[in-house]
Amino acid sequence: MAMTSIYKTDEGKKQVISFYDNLLKKWHQPSKQLTVYTQFGNTFVIESGEGNTVTVILLHGSGSNSGMWAADAKELSKNYHVYAIDIIGECGKSSESRPSFKSDSYSDWLSEIIDKLGLKTVSLVGNSLGGWIAIDFAIKYPEKLEKLVLMATAGVVQVKSKTIFWIIITSFFGNWGFNKLNKLVYDNLEIDKKALEFASLIMQNYRPRTDVLPIFSDDSLQNITVPTLFIGGENDCFYNSQKTASRLNNNLKNKQWFVLENTGHVLIDQTDKIMKFLNT
Repeated sequence: MAMTSIYKTDEGKKQVISFYDNLLKKWHQPSKQLTVYTQFGNTFVIESGEGNTVTVILLHGSGSNSGMWAADAKELSKNYHVYAIDIIGECGKSSESRPSFKSDSYSDWLSEIIDKLGLKTVSLVGNSLGGWIAIDFAIKYPEKLEKLVLMATAGVVQVKSKTIFWIIITSFFGNWGFNKLNKLVYDNLEIDKKALEFASLIMQNYRPRTDVLPIFSDDSLQNITVPTLFIGGENDCFYNSQKTASRLNNNLKNKQWFVLENTGHVLIDQTDKIMKFLNT
């Protein structure tokens, strides 16, 4: 395998994808697994829910894949047509292609997927990196978007420098470092054993991106015209959720936001808020 691979070894890639495949076997049914061919590479998509209802696209965070949405998709699929998309260049089943964050590539990639799925307009739910892509799309393709949900999103405030420091330090200390980093990311949340096992496997075998996500300007954010919901945790180790909410509040006309107490970067059990927002 070429050194440009997002995985450290061929065997490591096989282990990650095998684990992911086993997780997908437990995905709620009925559902379909699709491959959408784009100019940026093949994209893996999980489709579920009713085809004649509101369409919701789910975009996961960095160093993750659509497996993170299993519980949310189960609930959302009862009322909506749901597509969970593996972001290119991340540790899912899409292409390993990693376009520049400073280009239009990610919003163009998502627009091409929407067109090839035969969709006219969608609502986006984006987590962290997925939130950054969703914001970029909302700015560049407003005609294709109905509503925007941002969860612990990137792109609004700078990542906390102390977190970058701890990521660098803990990367040298094996299991101790892994446990320390998990404490930062999950805060007080009790971690599911399978999720922890998968996170450990990814950390051992995956090469995360090291380039920093651009911060959107006030002018860019003010171009977002669709209703927007932001949910963040007050103890998010990556982004200051209160500052994120404040900046969105100052620049978006139609917005709602929640900063959750005693909550870190990982957000669970938020589907009720999302569905209420989508139904409004």
